[in-house]
Parts: sequence; structure tokens; C-alpha cells
Amino acid sequence: MEKLQLVNFISKVMEESGFKVYKDFKTSQKVIDIYGVLPSVMGDFSVVVACKNYDKQWEVGIDILKEMEMIGRNLKASKVVIVTSSIFSSQSRNYASKKNIKLIDRDNLMILAKKIF
Repeated sequence: MEKLQLVNFISKVMEESGFKVYKDFKTSQKVIDIYGVLPSVMGDFSVVVACKNYDKQWEVGIDILKEMEMIGRNLKASKVVIVTSSIFSSQSRNYASKKNIKLIDRDNLMILAKKIF
């Protein structure tokens, strides 16, 4: 899967869930893959998403999580999500669980795809 396909797939899932999706969203310092806003009567729920298309064996490290956490904080996002076609390091998984960051790895991506198609 190429990165654009991954971004488009996640965008489609979010749109079908009611999100208004902005791809290649420009912040003051970075461009993030997806910024989604889910309007609700209690206020908007916003999500920043990074899509990382790596080889199957590549482990996504904690540096990406920290970068996205900072961007999420600057945008006052409700949630940070990192999606990868590979796996996350154990350090990344531990960090994410403490920081309420949603991680979607290769296996969870396949489960998501089966639900959609």
C-alpha cells in the first residue's frame, strides 16, 4: 500500500463516521496527513492523524508519537492517532497508552479494512 492510498483509506473511514476531513492539513510548522473534525451538539471533536507507510518489519518509534502529540496539543485536538502499515515499538506502545494516543498497526489496519469492505 502506498502512503496516498493509506491516507485516502483512513480519510474515507473517518468521513463515513461523520468527520469533516482535511488532508495534508498545514499547521504553522508542519503538514499533517489528516485533520478531522466531528461536529456534535456538545462541541467539535477533532483528531490529528499521521499515516506511516513502512515496510512490514519496520517499527514506528516514539519520536513520531511525540511529534504528533505536540501538534495535537497546539491544535487543541481531542485525539491523536498514528496509523502504520507496519508495527509499533514496545516503547511506542507504552508511551501511547500513557498519553491516550491511538495506535493502529498493520494487523488493526487489516481488521478495519475487513469491516469496511
